[in-house]
Amino acid sequence: MKKLVNRYPKRALKLRIMVGKNIINKDHNLFVKKYNACGIIQLMNSDFKLINKNTKRLTHFNIQNTGHKPGQKYIIIKIKKRGYFNGVIFKQPILDSNSVILSECISVRNFVHYKNLKKSVFKNSLSNIKNINSLKQTVKRRYKKSLAHFSDREKISMGIAITKLKIIKRF
Repeated sequence: MKKLVNRYPKRALKLRIMVGKNIINKDHNLFVKKYNACGIIQLMNSDFKLINKNTKRLTHFNIQNTGHKPGQKYIIIKIKKRGYFNGVIFKQPILDSNSVILSECISVRNFVHYKNLKKSVFKNSLSNIKNINSLKQTVKRRYKKSLAHFSDREKISMGIAITKLKIIKRF
């Protein structure tokens, strides 16, 4: 497996949030504390729509590794406009404050190779991720702009991280 990939070149002290038709900068820590959480999981609009209203558990996949910790609460928020990172230039995404879900991390597995995935890992995943091939396609789509300096082959070779979440509340 490749060395650890830096997906977030700068620690975001401010979040770009869409409120109405305006984009405002909000302090990252204050925004997270508002929901009594410790971090943010950002999902593209197309993925966020796939979380059903009655969903109680969700399996979320990241490329290579994640900093999520079991027992911690995270807000899941919809990305209104994708960010960008090409290894040098970093542009934060614009987030939608009207689409927020509070969740608790149940478990995390980092640096998992695709060949080591079992069918059961897809049980609570989004409806567009139900097997290894669809997961690979999703990883390529999600990280197309945020890891633009890596080829699709390199992205797949990095493996994935699996975060299992319990949905607590929708805002």
